[in-house]
Amino acid sequence: MDQTYFHLHLVTDGVEEGLASAGEAVAKLYPHVSAIEHIHALVRSSDRLREVGAALERNPGIVLYRIGDPEIAHRLERKCRALRCPSLSLLKLASRGDAVEQSSSYGEMISLHLKARSRTGFRVGSAIFGIMLAAASLWTLSAEVLRPRLASFPAAAAAAAVTPSERARAELAAKIGLVRGDLWADYAMTLVPQLPQEIAKGGALATAGGVEVARAAAEKAASLAPHDSRIWVLLSGVASALDRRTSASDGALRMSYYTGPNELALMPLRLSLAARSKTIVDADLQLLVGQEIRTILTRKPEMKNWILLAYRNASPEGKVFFDSAVGALDPTLLTGARAAAPAK
Repeated sequence: MDQTYFHLHLVTDGVEEGLASAGEAVAKLYPHVSAIEHIHALVRSSDRLREVGAALERNPGIVLYRIGDPEIAHRLERKCRALRCPSLSLLKLASRGDAVEQSSSYGEMISLHLKARSRTGFRVGSAIFGIMLAAASLWTLSAEVLRPRLASFPAAAAAAAVTPSERARAELAAKIGLVRGDLWADYAMTLVPQLPQEIAKGGALATAGGVEVARAAAEKAASLAPHDSRIWVLLSGVASALDRRTSASDGALRMSYYTGPNELALMPLRLSLAARSKTIVDADLQLLVGQEIRTILTRKPEMKNWILLAYRNASPEGKVFFDSAVGALDPTLLTGARAAAPAK
């Protein structure tokens, strides 16, 4: 079985006497790893320094050195940095009277030095973490402070609450939040606050420019928060508002069903969007919408009026499907829906 080891280079400009305790101190720091010592004595010339550099290239590892010549010491440190080898000057340790006693052994000096570096690293890391945490808190709070308090989509009451200043605040909050899909959804809704009522009535939005911007914001929201079924309904509604004959909204409508099949708050608007869609003939979409109709008729009868409203503004394909889905569960409601639906 292979043994784990590391290379320890002991470099001095004198004889190797005195380096043994330093090597032992480092080896004790790694009791489960074997240290392979390389002694480099009499390193006083460029030739000897090159030999040390070649040895480091062959066997990179930890370097402890005791060299009095500042130029040679600097060149050795530069070589260690280039090879990413940790290095430590024993002469610098011995000169730090404020850290250890002058009579301390090299082993004691190295242990105290590494402990001090460990404490310093922990403090620096803690400070960096604190700064990052403070920045994240400021980022979150600033977006929440700017965020206007609007009625939750798709509530019809949202139309009466949106003002130009709230729209500007919603845009700024979304740009600050940047990666928060809920903020981009809020901004998209402030651009088309009348969207729920217009879809329910079967109308089309006149402000196409604003709807285009709203679609871009809704698409960004969907890419950032794909789990939020509310955003997919918003995106489907915006696409449908641009042209009720297009199928561009159908993919978003399906996603709203996949991510929130039992969201009661979304059912009224989803029914209207599905009823006016020409792709309601698709079997998968029919299964999703049919389950929603069943939920309303069996569990939420107070929401039956939304089925009537959706039927009234349905496409010919939508009426055919609603005739089948509603008729099988509540023939009386279907009769009322047919009577109330205008002739087209």
